Amino acid sequence: MGVARENLMEIIKRMNKNPKALQVFITDVGGKTVNWNMIFQFNLEEEDPFYLAIKDQEIVINSGTSQDAEIVMSGDNNSITKICQGKGDFTHAISREEIKVETGKVIDVIRLTRAITIVLKTD
Repeated sequence: MGVARENLMEIIKRMNKNPKALQVFITDVGGKTVNWNMIFQFNLEEEDPFYLAIKDQEIVINSGTSQDAEIVMSGDNNSITKICQGKGDFTHAISREEIKVETGKVIDVIRLTRAITIVLKTD
């Protein structure tokens, strides 16, 4: 298991116990609460592929490649480690071209950054 995945797994454990962070994954659509379900695929340097699945306010990390990923990211695994340590975020990593969003919308990646930031600030 790679260092980026290990760091992200630790954040996800804490996120799953943090109602405020999980609230980021709820959207109001026409006055109706909708869970934001999404799969993020990570194809990082020096790491085996893995993906993060968000479903009904629960986040899990799985090994391998998801064919259903809405977001596919590649790049420097150290950038993910820095993000998990509060030393950066996806927006800056993308603008510095350390992380590339190959498929999907950057705005969805920013939502994940918000949840990570909440975890880091509340612990």
